[in-house]
Amino acid sequence: LPFWLATSTTFAVMGIASVLAGDPRCCREIEAATASVVGVASGLVLFVATRAVVDLATRHPMLHGAVAHIYRRSQETRFVTALVLTLVIAVPGEELFWRGLVLPELSGATTSTTGALLSWAAAVGVNAAWASVPLLAGALVGGALWTGLAVWSGGVVAPIASHLVWTGLMLVWPPPAARDKVPW
Repeated sequence: LPFWLATSTTFAVMGIASVLAGDPRCCREIEAATASVVGVASGLVLFVATRAVVDLATRHPMLHGAVAHIYRRSQETRFVTALVLTLVIAVPGEELFWRGLVLPELSGATTSTTGALLSWAAAVGVNAAWASVPLLAGALVGGALWTGLAVWSGGVVAPIASHLVWTGLMLVWPPPAARDKVPW
């Protein structure tokens, strides 16, 4: 399947299944407004940090090619379609599944720390199946941040807000290594 169709369909199913299987909490420990603000701020910080690291890392030809390859997938569909599929379906579905269902279940079966580590490791492992250094790096770093936000807030609002901001900015302002690969 094309990348955008495969990821949005998969995460839509995962998000819907998460809602049907349990109660992905909005925010148990922190008010939704506070969780949203912290999520947005962390997404902005992650974007700036990601761009700085990617700009340095893509000086290496292998990493330059890997980043360009990820953005080349944007040529499979119109930019607006990719943006909507990603921000409306894939990101919320991914967060509902990993931070709204898997994290609370594993934390309930073990401890909060162990559950967080196991759910983060599982999400990284699944992303490793793409065999892509940029996607794996995003899962490692972003996944750690979003898991931490979910543990801190007791829900999915902060990680969804952070993930939406980071992903949206990465799509709208791609790194220099990918600028010639995107149609917008």
